[in-house]
Amino acid sequence: MKKAKVFRVGVIGAGSIAQHCHLPGYKKCGNVELVAFADPALERHKEVLEKFPEMKGYKDYRRMLEVESLDVVSVCAPNKVHPPAAIAALEAGCHVLCEKPMATTMKEADAMIDAARRAKKKLMVGFTHRLFTGPQKCKELLKKKAIGKPFMMRVRFAHGGPYPGWAKDPNTFYNPRTAAGGAMLDMGIHAIDLCLWLFGKVNAVMAKSATIIKKIRVDDNAVLLLEFANGALGYIDVGWTSKPGFNGFEIYGTEGSLICDYAKGLQQCGGVASAGKDSKLEWTMLDEHPTRGGWEIEIPHWMDVVTGKKPLEMDAQAGKNSLAVALAAYQSSKKGKRVVL
Repeated sequence: MKKAKVFRVGVIGAGSIAQHCHLPGYKKCGNVELVAFADPALERHKEVLEKFPEMKGYKDYRRMLEVESLDVVSVCAPNKVHPPAAIAALEAGCHVLCEKPMATTMKEADAMIDAARRAKKKLMVGFTHRLFTGPQKCKELLKKKAIGKPFMMRVRFAHGGPYPGWAKDPNTFYNPRTAAGGAMLDMGIHAIDLCLWLFGKVNAVMAKSATIIKKIRVDDNAVLLLEFANGALGYIDVGWTSKPGFNGFEIYGTEGSLICDYAKGLQQCGGVASAGKDSKLEWTMLDEHPTRGGWEIEIPHWMDVVTGKKPLEMDAQAGKNSLAVALAAYQSSKKGKRVVL
């Protein structure tokens, strides 16, 4: 019997997302060997080696790619590093899982797509909300036309912000030179991808990003209005200054609604909505825990993509499409007008 291939894995960037998602995720996969990681901060080396002593640390990812013979690489570095790191890993013959956003400019995104094509390797973007059971159920129901023709989608993703508490270094998120954007690029990119995945192509966007509460150099809140190619509308509200409240999304169709509250569950609502007293609401709970999946299954899912067991759907084109909307939103906010994609 032919022995199953063991994939040698390296990780570029050893901060929180690497330590909480990628490294433990790979550790759970039976066909993986955690080989090396690269991060310029020696504090990250200490943290990683305490949990994964079998790995070798490098300060420079280029050196890691040169020395180690790797099959798979996760790019978990700051946004500005995503394109050069991913391209270097692809050129070294690795399949690459890149954190979102895949890049900070359209030119960079195109270069990454070209590099994957030339190398004939897989490049996936970490849009983990697609891996939650709630969004997956909504995708299935929309395909079945369970709520008729969908015409409106609203998304709200907001929390108190990535630092302190999450980001190992505030420059990862709050420095415009390395992050290239704030809440709209960090959290908004997930919301944009969900809208594109569930509703299709966006033709135009109007947006306003602002720094309202935090004393930082990037936006801490943003709102976006999307015009879809199918005629539907979408509204996105993202922020880094929020106290507990609604997080999730709502989809409204001609025959009903889907309310995916990440804390309270996914429900389908039917009946009659009226301005008078004759409203009749019919609620059906579809999933009490709609955020099952996500990080917990991202790396096993990725390895199934690498081995061909699952299709590559969160591909580089999806990453480019979401980035295009995000950049158009920043342009709209800056110019104060609607931007056509």
